[in-house]
Amino acid sequence: MNRFLDNTRSRPFRRLVRKPAGKAARSLLFCVALAIAGAGAAAYAAVPQTIAFQGFLTDAGGQPLEVPVNLDIAVYNAASGGTALWTEAHTGVPVSKGVFAVALGSVSPLSGAVAKTSPRFIGIRVNGEAELPRTELRATPFALRAQAADSVTAGINLKSGNVSVLSSQFSTQGELNLEWRSQEFNQVVAKLGAGFTGDGTLVLFSENGATGMEALSNRFGDPFLGIYGTLQSAFIDLDQDFDSSIRFPVGGINSVESFNEPGLASATNTNFTSLTSTVSSVLSRTLTPPTGGFVLALGQCVARFAHSSGTATSGAVGLSDDGITFGTAQDVNVQVATGAASGSYSIPVHLNGVFAATAGTPVTVHLMGSEASGAIEIEDVSLTLLYVPTSYGTVSQTLLAVGDGEDAPARGPQTPGEVLSEKLASQEANAARLEQELATMRAAHLTMRAEMDAARAAMADR
Repeated sequence: MNRFLDNTRSRPFRRLVRKPAGKAARSLLFCVALAIAGAGAAAYAAVPQTIAFQGFLTDAGGQPLEVPVNLDIAVYNAASGGTALWTEAHTGVPVSKGVFAVALGSVSPLSGAVAKTSPRFIGIRVNGEAELPRTELRATPFALRAQAADSVTAGINLKSGNVSVLSSQFSTQGELNLEWRSQEFNQVVAKLGAGFTGDGTLVLFSENGATGMEALSNRFGDPFLGIYGTLQSAFIDLDQDFDSSIRFPVGGINSVESFNEPGLASATNTNFTSLTSTVSSVLSRTLTPPTGGFVLALGQCVARFAHSSGTATSGAVGLSDDGITFGTAQDVNVQVATGAASGSYSIPVHLNGVFAATAGTPVTVHLMGSEASGAIEIEDVSLTLLYVPTSYGTVSQTLLAVGDGEDAPARGPQTPGEVLSEKLASQEANAARLEQELATMRAAHLTMRAEMDAARAAMADR
């Protein structure tokens, strides 16, 4: 039977004795401190991940053992009973003059539960015999310092060399914030914590110490994001209203982004206008499109006739973009039959047309009228122009007419083939539009990547 020798009374007893002095004892306690501070997490390579453990064995006659032994070692949270938190087996452990030494954790890595809380006890079995009385693990000053770090409330200070790469600092409002520094320049690069209104705040700094970006979770009631460049800045401030909530640098939005939206122009005239035999402009409106696209023109009026029975009364109303000639399909005839009774007649007229738009080029659309016979006046005239930047199908524009086309032979309604042909043409036009927009986006993306690569190269050369 194995016995342990009490080195103070020189008599056998069933307890493991840790030497009170010497390198082995210090190693044991040092590594216990390591487990308390960092078990279960990655540690620096310089810090050992084992616990040195030493003991003294005697035989039944009290003589120091001189033969190798097998040791089964376990860690418990109680001096007796309970379930082992960690175990490992050491075979053929050398014993010299009764003294043996092992590194706990060299066979089975120590788990976080080994030193998560106190107390912890080590139990040992020699050559499969009954477990000897357990020995409590104790802390050294190093381990106590680790415990203080684990329960720190005043702040943290993680260093790389002489630079505090991550530390806690009190703000001017008394809030505790985290502060990051560049190891190369010992310059503050980021702060994270509470802002002056108690909100969450993130601030990033440039290499010269200037604020590069700040994000506030609750500035005056709403989030705020600011990006600050050397010459220009940008903001998203949800505490502001409408356009003031977002501010970009001048020229920061290209023409496609800012101009690619509808725009409107309109005019009305409630007076009476007498038509003549000459095609003339009754009302006009001008719209200047910011980019290419189309202008949709909508017009309406009321044609009034003073008709005499037996006399023809007729004229035409339509839209035009030159103020001289009706556009295609725009000479809308208005007339009263010759045999109609004498008197006043009113005919409402509704018009629409589509005209091509070029960026920056004004488009003027006229509501035109002419009188062929009789006396015709028009009133309640209105004209509305709507700029549309994009088409989603084919567009038949309103062009100046070479002829009114009314002398062409009559034709029947659309055939199924004509309907299908129009549908396919619209789909092809829409696909072409999408491809063009994607090509523009790809080109912009490549330009941005080239600018970023150039910026990185310039930073690398510093």
